[in-house]
Parts: sequence; structure tokens; C-alpha cells
Amino acid sequence: MMRRRYGEWILGMFAAGVILGTAAVNLGGEDFREQAGGMAEALFAGAQASREAFWELLRMTALCRAGETALLWAAGFLGAGRMLCCLLAGCAGACGGAVLSVFTWEFGAAGPAFYLATLFPHFLFYLPLWLFLAGSAGHGGRIPGRYLAAGFLLLGAGIFCETAVNPGILLIFSR
Repeated sequence: MMRRRYGEWILGMFAAGVILGTAAVNLGGEDFREQAGGMAEALFAGAQASREAFWELLRMTALCRAGETALLWAAGFLGAGRMLCCLLAGCAGACGGAVLSVFTWEFGAAGPAFYLATLFPHFLFYLPLWLFLAGSAGHGGRIPGRYLAAGFLLLGAGIFCETAVNPGILLIFSR
């Protein structure tokens, strides 16, 4: 039997999660898809939010993304951190697959483009950070200071892009 590398396990679990998330939406039936379809409308309506709503979105985004990043960092302290990161990759894939399926159901062939619009440009910052943290799992959580500083910069840039830049991109796509 061929021995798999850790990166292959992460990618495999993510792909399995996407398949399971897509299957869950498709097995959920039309009622589930219609109910979840309101999510896309709320997302595009949120892109036109007021100034007070912007600060609330910034606060909630910062808490959510910092929590996800802290969870990945904490996984590095565990002996089974790599297995936990594989499970987290599967959960992320399931969430992504479910949202992609709902967008495809709601917008047809344009659904994948709308889905990618919801991820751009902030995931250009989050993805390297989260992949680095997943790669450092199982090493006792020891991360050199310069990498820690770069991680905080990536996290901050991702949060800024998610709250300030992405709503503008969604406005373009919603027209």
C-alpha cells in the first residue's frame, strides 16, 4: 500500500468534504434548497449595508476568522494535531460544497462564479495562513516570531478585504 503524505490527506479530506456537502444539499430536497437560497439574496443585500453595519460586519468577521485561526494554531499543540487538521479540512470542504451547491441551485451556471466572488480577494490572504498553520501542526505549536508576525499581517489583510473590498465585488456581481 502506498504511504500518503500529510498534504495529500488534507487535500483528500477537503475533496471528500466538498462531495459530502454537495450530497447533503442535494439530498436535503427542494424545501431545503429554497430555504438556503435566501442566503444568497441576503449576502448580496448585505453588500449595500450602511456604515454602522460595516463596523458590525468588521467586528463579527474579525472574531470569526481569528477564532478559526486560533483553532488551527491550537491544533498544533496536540499530538493528534495533524488528524484534527484533516478533519477541519473536511469540515471546510463540506461547508464550501454546500454553499457552492446552493449558489448553483439559485443562479444556475453562474453559481460557481458567484461563489468565487464571495471568496475573492480575502482568501488570497487566509489560505496561505491556514495552510501554514495546518503544516506546522504536530510540532508543538512552535512558530518563529517572523512567521507569527506575517500570520497576523495576513489575517488582518484578509479581514480588511473581506469587509471592505469583497462587498464592492459582490455589488458588481449582483447587477
